[in-house]
Amino acid sequence: MALSILGLIPEAQGQSNEDCLECHGDPELEALDGRIVFVNHEIHSASIHEELDCIDCHDQPGDYEDFPHYDIYRKVDCAECHDEATENFVVSFHGRALARGTPGSPDCIKCHSKKSDPHAIQALDFRSAENSCRLCHTTETGRYDSSVHFAAAQEGKESPGCVSCHPTHAKSLPPSAGAIDQLCKKCHVDAMEELKQGAHKLGEDFLQGPMSCASCHDVHATHKPKLDKGIIESCNNCHPGYDEQFSGSVHELLLRDDKMSCLSCHKTHQATDTPKDKDFGCGACHEDVEKEYRGSAHRLARLHKDKVAATCADCHGGHHILGATNRDSPVHRTRIPDTCGECHTDEEVITSDYVRLPISLPNYAASVHGKGLKKGKKTAICTDCHGVHDLRNGSDPESSINKMNLSRTCGKCHEKAAQEYGGSVHGRALAHGITDSPSCTDCHEEHLIRDTKDPESAVFKGHQGDEVCASCHEDPEMAARYGLPADAIQTFRDSYHGWAIGRGGKRVASCEDCHNIHDIRSRLDPSSSIHPDNVVATCGRCHPKSNETFAASYTHVLARDRMLIHDWVRVIYIVLIVVVLAGMAVHNLVIFIHAMRKSYRNHRKEESAMRMGRSEIWQHVFLAVSFTGLAVTGFTLRFSDSWWAELLIRWGLTEEIRRVLHRAFAVIMVVVSLYHVLFIFGSRRGRTLITAMLPRPKDLFDALGNMAYHLGWKKKRPSFAMYDYTQKAEYWALIWGTILMVLTGIVLMYPDTVTHVAPAWVVRVAETIHFYEAILAVSAIVIWHFFFVILLPEEYPMSWTWITGRMSVEHWRKHHPAAMEQAGILPEEISDHGSPSSKGKEGTGSGEGKD
Repeated sequence: MALSILGLIPEAQGQSNEDCLECHGDPELEALDGRIVFVNHEIHSASIHEELDCIDCHDQPGDYEDFPHYDIYRKVDCAECHDEATENFVVSFHGRALARGTPGSPDCIKCHSKKSDPHAIQALDFRSAENSCRLCHTTETGRYDSSVHFAAAQEGKESPGCVSCHPTHAKSLPPSAGAIDQLCKKCHVDAMEELKQGAHKLGEDFLQGPMSCASCHDVHATHKPKLDKGIIESCNNCHPGYDEQFSGSVHELLLRDDKMSCLSCHKTHQATDTPKDKDFGCGACHEDVEKEYRGSAHRLARLHKDKVAATCADCHGGHHILGATNRDSPVHRTRIPDTCGECHTDEEVITSDYVRLPISLPNYAASVHGKGLKKGKKTAICTDCHGVHDLRNGSDPESSINKMNLSRTCGKCHEKAAQEYGGSVHGRALAHGITDSPSCTDCHEEHLIRDTKDPESAVFKGHQGDEVCASCHEDPEMAARYGLPADAIQTFRDSYHGWAIGRGGKRVASCEDCHNIHDIRSRLDPSSSIHPDNVVATCGRCHPKSNETFAASYTHVLARDRMLIHDWVRVIYIVLIVVVLAGMAVHNLVIFIHAMRKSYRNHRKEESAMRMGRSEIWQHVFLAVSFTGLAVTGFTLRFSDSWWAELLIRWGLTEEIRRVLHRAFAVIMVVVSLYHVLFIFGSRRGRTLITAMLPRPKDLFDALGNMAYHLGWKKKRPSFAMYDYTQKAEYWALIWGTILMVLTGIVLMYPDTVTHVAPAWVVRVAETIHFYEAILAVSAIVIWHFFFVILLPEEYPMSWTWITGRMSVEHWRKHHPAAMEQAGILPEEISDHGSPSSKGKEGTGSGEGKD
């Protein structure tokens, strides 16, 4: 465009750079207004416009032969070539300031020229632009000169300059918080990814809330975080009060001397756990400790994303970290159990893998160690056994609590016991890799280690045989695997020593008295306390007159595959007992059967009246059969480990058969119960009997009077009607119990159907009622019913009424005189064969009556 205009001006066509420089090459050339109009050809030739002629920019019409050339001087318009850049500049922060006339606002020349020389135009990149920016922004560029970005640029590395973050001609204003984050993200991709995992989480494109990179980093004087003395102040802007927590801590002086900052522990961007190959927060200073922690069970759990696993801060505290010798420190010896107990407490702690951590603190507190610590004694704490930082799982071969290392761990305090254990058959077996062999915790527990004199201790003298030693020596699998005498413990129990121990005897030998406590050796070992050469001396510990014969008189190592003298004596006595007792039983059974027959004959000869009709007799029979069957099949399930239940199982009462039988007996009882309801409401006798069975106020007075009579306080017993208070109580208890058992039985038989309309607790409540109601019913039958029909002296050996349906007149007169008077039956009206005469009234206890 400029050249086309010049083509129309003859005066300009002949002008060249050499022509212009004839005058403008003079360093002292001035314009009329005093401006120096000197043009340095060398500078122009080195500029980005070196290929342009003077008239390409100074294109306004003029007479170059005259001085001055122009009537009105017009500034060069860069837009004639750089129209797009100029358009952007006009709307930029600088362009708008220039348009407003803001003093010092830059134009094209001020930024693109060297030392404001309009002929020394240079292209700007993120490096060269700094010189232009320095002309105005001295404070910001001064801070930039101290930044890590500037230092990298000085070394020739790619590093951002002013225009890397501030667009040269764009419309954008100085970057906002979100824009700053986007600018930083262009170079610091990894840092942004780390931020997404940390406490200052990034959203999809920018940090959430008012937080941005500039919140922590000075955008111009960006330093490496650990060198930035203002980092604590930056953190405190969002986390006020944390700096005060360092007061009195072990890190207080380090922070005061700028040898430590927040980022020393929290890292730069990542606030979560770091990979194994990177320093773990505290490890930057405590390298040796951190290496120990890396291999610990806590650290490995953290790597598996188990957030409940302990970190440094969980044990030592977050910011107010005190030395281990400070009694207020959570890692002081006296407070270690409570610190560990925050996770291993009496409440369940479950990892992200749904694994429950051991509940250790309550057991430790109740142990001899925990009680000693409370009393201020020097005793073992968690770290003495598990280690301080290198706490490993017990299955780890390098763990201090691994079974192979346990005696050495306990031996730090119990040196003598550890030495004795090392030479024992158990210690030697473990050293050979036989992990079935017991170590310290197999006998003494893990955390609940009690004093040996404590009656609740597993190694208390009275418990050793049954609890500690028996756990291995009574195990058939262990006996078969290592050739141990399978009944060693049983033979000890079946001896004076065992009997006396069972009675709480204190001055009697237990396992440790013969085999030693820790120095337990094989009988084949010449140094063993039970070796033939030493056994007399061992027995002599309690029996000063011990000799070889005495020592040989007791042993629980039985001979195998042959009978000893005492075995033959045992067999003879067992046979003798069976023969003698069986003979006695047969003898007495014959006499008992004879007595029963005689009692029955006497019952048939007695004058009697009808007590139960035929229908009632059969109801009672079916009720007794179903009740007994339900009790046996029900209690066999609930008491399956009892001797009688195991006997029934051996006889063929398997669970499948028991389940079917129990339901079959239940059906019988339900049918009998329904028939009884029809009987009492559908027949005249039934209605008469249920009316007589109704409770009345007189029953209470009868009960009190009956007790007074039998205690000797009254001379005359009460006069009972057809049914006394004992029979009424039993009948209505049976009715109530049957209803409960039927209803709960239905729930237990069809729980899946019932829970469609009822809450879940109904099933367990029904189960509880069914079981305890059964106990109550069976107990009542045995204690109450059997007493009145069997054990009562005047009824013994048994009342025959439930079989014959008849009751002697003498019994009627004695126990139910009111019923006879009410029925109008007199003694002389009793027939010889035991039935009342036709004068008696129907529907009473004196006869069957008519339905």
